This record gives sequence, structure tokens and C-alpha cells, in this order.
Amino acid sequence: MQRSVLLPAALLLPVVVFAFASCAEAEDSRPPEEDPRSSVPEAGVEDARAPGDSADGGCDASASDCVSELLSCEEAPWCPVPTTVSTRYALTSVWGSGKNDVWAVGSGGTIIHYDGAAWSRTPTPVKSTFRAVWGRSATDVWAVAMTDTIFHTTGFAGGAAEWTRVTDASEPYEARAANAIWGSGAGDLRIGARARSFYDPDTGEFPFVAQFTLGEDADGGVAWEAVRGEGTVLGFWGSSATDLWLVADNSERNGWEKGMIRHGTAAPKGGGLVWSTVDSQSTMTLEGIWGSSADDVWAVGEKGTIRRMTKGASRWAIVSSPTTEALHAIWGSSANDVWAVGDSGTILHFDGASWKASSAAFALGKKPNLYGVWGSAANDVWIVGDSVSLHFTGPKPAGAGGGK
Repeated sequence: MQRSVLLPAALLLPVVVFAFASCAEAEDSRPPEEDPRSSVPEAGVEDARAPGDSADGGCDASASDCVSELLSCEEAPWCPVPTTVSTRYALTSVWGSGKNDVWAVGSGGTIIHYDGAAWSRTPTPVKSTFRAVWGRSATDVWAVAMTDTIFHTTGFAGGAAEWTRVTDASEPYEARAANAIWGSGAGDLRIGARARSFYDPDTGEFPFVAQFTLGEDADGGVAWEAVRGEGTVLGFWGSSATDLWLVADNSERNGWEKGMIRHGTAAPKGGGLVWSTVDSQSTMTLEGIWGSSADDVWAVGEKGTIRRMTKGASRWAIVSSPTTEALHAIWGSSANDVWAVGDSGTILHFDGASWKASSAAFALGKKPNLYGVWGSAANDVWIVGDSVSLHFTGPKPAGAGGGK
């Protein structure tokens, strides 16, 4: 087992406040081009076409990823909700503290908020792609794009949100994509990023860093500690501060470890986590991870890959999947109510027995890729993706797209 070692990260960026209404050794400051969440333009012209409007989309009507016949919101379990975000942008992540307090982020510096009635935009001073949003409460919400583009808000109130750009987690010349953020409560927050090696003069080695944990500097401000580890971190889930799982791509170091899953548990004498790699039985990259409890954890990824870890198991179980599309995110309200989303409008539901496809009232044309899913309850779930947000408010009558 490998123990986490904390290293001081450079803290160079002063805190700036903005008020808004309603495992590579050489790293580019831009997100990797192969990541579909980063390939959308960073600037565009607003498209007035609302979700559900007719459009041929230029796709083959006989293709599985093309909508040639519209479903209504009375038929389909998932209904589009307008966001006012440019159709040239993608929404990559969604999180909320409750049904009337939901955040989504995406490309072009996009951050939007849902107050129970409608989405509203909160313009930002950056054009970076925000890849993750997460909060410890309604008044403690974080959004990350790069290791030098990290924002925090104390919440949405009175039709406005005040976002603060906090201190960098890495020096600007070492900035790289930040893909995930998670914490267990006050004082426990970490960012997962693309792995980068550095030279350690004390050992003469070149270890990797792909995580940063939140701390305080001598003046009581935000500081970050870099954590040694392996693999580009793509997702976190944990039941507590001492029971944390992550999915990572470690193929730049070991080509066979695209689908790496690591488990962090309490170090014997405190001082962080001890990390161990648990066999995922996957050669595909895994992007999303979520659990209903410490004894029931799911992971999803490329080519429809689904894996499950249950109590007492020594490795992740291979689970039959009804799709070969890439799956990017997973969330559930219970062990018997789990959702996974991915490319070409893929929405899957687990009912405790098996995974089945679900449908949405997409516009005519090519189905959007879907990147994030979160809910406040079984009948209040959100999905976000390529210029779309979808809302599930409960099963619909059986039929063309009914049920879950």
C-alpha cells in the first residue's frame, strides 16, 4: 500500500472577488483534446433555438444516435429545461444542495443556477471549461476548471451569487485540467487533476501529483497541499473522509492501467490516507464513480463499461451493460435507484436487478452527449450535457418512452 505524501504547492494568485447576477511530464495549459468535454468552442454566438424545436441536425434518421420522431414531456421520463446557455457550449457537471438550489457548469466559463423555477446565468470573467461543481452545503460551493482556475461561492441569494477566485493549487506554468472535486465536510476538500510528474530533490525521483487537498496558509487564507499518487484523477466518491474511492487513467505511466480504481483509507497514525489499487477488471477508462454506501459502489466508463464493488469483494465485479456508448457519470438516490449517462443521449437506470435504457424528449437531430447527473431525491434528478439540461420528476406511463 502506498501512503499519501503531502507536498507544499505554490500559492501565487491573490484572491479576487467578482459579483454576478441571477501522467504527463510536459503539460499544456489547455485541456486534453481527446476529452469530449473540452472539445467544444470556448466562445460562440447565442442560438435562439429552444430545446424541443424541430431541426434535422444533419444526421441519418435510421441511426441510433439520431432523433427522427419527437417524444413529448408527457411521454418521456426526461424533459429538457431551457438554460439560456449558448448551444455552442456543453454543460459538464451538475450538483445541488436541494431541489431549489442546483448548480451546473461547463465550457465558455459557464456557471448557471436553478432556483426551483428556472435556470439563470452567472457570468464569469474566464472562458475556461469548468469540469466539476460540488458543494459541502448551499453556502459552500466550488467550481473547478484548471488547477489555477478555482472558484468558490457562499451561495445564491436574492437573485445573485458572489463567486471568489481562490488561490491556485499549482504554479501557473504547471496548470492542468482539474476534473473532479469532493469533500466529506468542513475542513475536508480535495481536487483531482491530470497527473504531472516533478523532480523531488530530496529523493532524486520523479513522483506524480494528481490531487490537491484544501488547507489554510499562515494568514488564515486558502492554501492547497499537493498529494503524491498515480493516474489522472477523473472522479471521486466517498462515504467519509477515511473511505474514499477514485477512478483514474494511469496509462501514461502503465499502459494497462486506463481503468484504474484506488481506495483511500485512514493512515494508521493519521496524516492523510493510505491508497491501494483495487482490480477494476477494466481496460477501459473509467470516468464516473458513486456509491449508495461504503458497501455498494459503482463505476462507469468507456464502451458502456459498468463495474460494482460490494462488501467483502477483493475486486470490482463486471456488470452487464445495455450500451457500448461511453458513460461519463453516475448518481443514485439508493441502492435500487441509480442513473448513468453518456454519449449519444445515453441514459441508463438500475432498478436493483438490471440496467435498462431510459429516454428523453430530445430535439430532432443528433442526440447530445451527456456528462453529468445529480438529484436531490428519487423523483428530482438532473442531467446535463451538450447544450442541454434534462429533468426527471418521476416515472411516466408505459409506452414509447415511459417509465424509468
